[in-house]
Amino acid sequence: MNTGYKLKFITASMIAAATTVVGHSAFAHTRLEVPIINEATRASNNVVVGHGCGSENGESRNVIGTSVVFPDGVDSTILVDGQPHAGALTDFVQNWGNQNQKVYSKAVFTFQGEKLDANGNVVGFWAGGGDTLPHDLAGYIPFRTGAVIIEPTSCAATVKFYVSIADICEITPTSGFNENTVNFWTHNNLGTPYDRVSTTDDGPASLTITRTSALPESCGGTGLAVEVKPSAAQINRDMPIKIDGAQIWPQ
Repeated sequence: MNTGYKLKFITASMIAAATTVVGHSAFAHTRLEVPIINEATRASNNVVVGHGCGSENGESRNVIGTSVVFPDGVDSTILVDGQPHAGALTDFVQNWGNQNQKVYSKAVFTFQGEKLDANGNVVGFWAGGGDTLPHDLAGYIPFRTGAVIIEPTSCAATVKFYVSIADICEITPTSGFNENTVNFWTHNNLGTPYDRVSTTDDGPASLTITRTSALPESCGGTGLAVEVKPSAAQINRDMPIKIDGAQIWPQ
């Protein structure tokens, strides 16, 4: 299938699928099947899409695609025991750059691809087109995380990465974002068009790397809880779905 035809086919199938409207959905956040993994361990995982779009008393729509972004660690916000950290992610993690990779599967959607930064590192992925995910069923979108190594000289006991996800039910411009067209499992306070509308910052999924190696004696036996959140610039850059340089969502 040539690139032009493939792009038209994906776009057409996703728009057509957006007309599917039935019943009401079971409300569950989109999360990772395995939210906690040990350091230095490669793990197979899934993004678990919990439900379609729409309110319980209104229409519910099937999911036609999903977009996933991992913090790249370059300009990310880093918190240590809840306090801002001015240093780099490498203070706590040796090898985050290219750890998450999409696993090919047509179990839910026909088309899929990875999102790369300027250095070719995978910073997210997308899947969509073809069939749709029924609004009242869970869908598993597979990926793999490599063996993440916590910096042995640090006092980090856990490193939690906040994963931003959009479950798309209709292709629209950003002005068309609402509860009937897209579910955002993202931060609510970055100031992007992709922010979750919520009074609490409960949107993103999380992937926590747990230390299994011994803490340095200088840590006093108490480890630190590190959190990593994406920057607004990264979300604006990496949340859209593009194929061969052409953006298909948002329009």
